[in-house]
Amino acid sequence: MRYLFIILYFFLFQAYSHQFEKNNIIIKHPVLKIVSTSTKIGAGYFKIINNSEKEIYLVGVTSRIAKKQEVHEVIEENNVFKMRPLKKNLLIKPGTEIEFKPQSYHLMFFELNEIFKTDQMLKAKLNFNKDFFIPVEFKVVINSSNHDHH
Repeated sequence: MRYLFIILYFFLFQAYSHQFEKNNIIIKHPVLKIVSTSTKIGAGYFKIINNSEKEIYLVGVTSRIAKKQEVHEVIEENNVFKMRPLKKNLLIKPGTEIEFKPQSYHLMFFELNEIFKTDQMLKAKLNFNKDFFIPVEFKVVINSSNHDHH
C-alpha cells in the first residue's frame, strides 16, 4: 500500500509540474495567468535554467495565444514600480536560472485570441539567440488570487 501512495504522489506531482528541455536548457512550469475570462491580456510565468556551458539570450516568444507578445521587466523609479518591454535580449549565463514571476521578468500577452479555460494547455516557442528555440506549453490559470499583475 505504501508503494501505491508513493507512485500516486509522484504521478500527481508530475501532472501539476510540467517542464520542457532542449540542449540542457530547462523551462519549468510555464503558466499563463489571466485575471478573468473577459480580460484580453495575460502574463506568462516560468523558470529558465541554463545547465549548458554557453551563455544564451532570450529573444522573445512566438505563439498563437495573442496578437502581440513581449518580454517585460519591472523596474523601480522614484519608489514606483513600472512594467516595460525589455530593450535588449535577456542574458542567462551558464549554470544560472531566471524566474519569470510577478514584479519581475515576465511575458505579456496582449489581445488574447480566444477565451481560454483553466488548465488549458497553449503551445508557444521561447526564442533564443542563434535560431535556437524551445517548444513549450503554457498552462492557463484564471482568476488566481495571488495574481499581482496590473
